[in-house]
Amino acid sequence: MVVVLASFVAAIGMATPAHADPNGNDSGPDASFLTALDNAGITFQNKADAIAVGKRACADMDQGRPASDVIQSVSASNPGFTMDSATKFTAIATETYCPQHLGEPTAPPPPPDIRPEFPWPGLPHL
Repeated sequence: MVVVLASFVAAIGMATPAHADPNGNDSGPDASFLTALDNAGITFQNKADAIAVGKRACADMDQGRPASDVIQSVSASNPGFTMDSATKFTAIATETYCPQHLGEPTAPPPPPDIRPEFPWPGLPHL
């Protein structure tokens, strides 16, 4: 799955931003996605690949993968993306293609604070 995402993301990087979807339509979710990427300063070489990566990010989340993992995959798979760019890209994809995932945490929760409590009399509890 990461390899597939990596192959799509590898095409995103240094190119001039696009303002329409790959089919020439100037409306619809794909055009909105590309325009939002452009407005965020995220450039890409191929419109269709950028759209496919955005939709793949949502498919991963639909399969139960946390947004934080998807962001890490987008960042790790494309050396041109900083973690901030990957976060913006994933947020834009989520808003456009899978708004049901909006508001999900983008960072893993901290580990639980597990401290053993021993009911030994006379010892202070931590």
